[in-house]
Amino acid sequence: MITIRNETPEDYKALLRLTYDAFLTLDYPGRRRMDEHYLLHLLRSSPSVIRELTFVAERDGEVVGHILYTHSAISRPDGGETATLTFGPLSVLPQYQRSGIGAALVRHSMDRARELGHGAVLITGVTDYYPKLGFRRAREFGLTLEDGTAPDAFMAYELTDGYLGADGGVARFLAPEYELAETDDAGYAAFHERFRAEFGVE
Repeated sequence: MITIRNETPEDYKALLRLTYDAFLTLDYPGRRRMDEHYLLHLLRSSPSVIRELTFVAERDGEVVGHILYTHSAISRPDGGETATLTFGPLSVLPQYQRSGIGAALVRHSMDRARELGHGAVLITGVTDYYPKLGFRRAREFGLTLEDGTAPDAFMAYELTDGYLGADGGVARFLAPEYELAETDDAGYAAFHERFRAEFGVE
């Protein structure tokens, strides 16, 4: 039986290990290293995180899944800005992957985001997974990333019909921690050394 609840500070250590294990075997083009657990560490105290939208999935008292949201936005051609959300990392322990836990976390959290008045979610993610949950290619809404591209991995979901409009725009992921996790080699090395010592992993 899976239950979903809000994350608490006491979950932090379990979530670090969960995130590490969840992404241990993942690979995709352009990936430099496995840094999702470092990203989670950086986001721990970030003002970009929306605390009401951080959730864990539990099975028999064990934390087996996790999702968190940060602020993002769309810069419109007319100079205006539209507030959006972004989630990630979405983590599920390997032995429970492909069992519906990730989908349950996404649906539960997006239902809550809709209740809180948020209008849309932007992500970059697995291209053949998220469309099954209702995500569309962001280019269908006229949206691009800041480099002007709109790859298949860049996707959007309207929590409110018509929220993204027809004018398009440029997506901006506002949490600096996403880029920092990928580029801060010294910070990553120091963190991962401590992580290895604490958890006894490679």
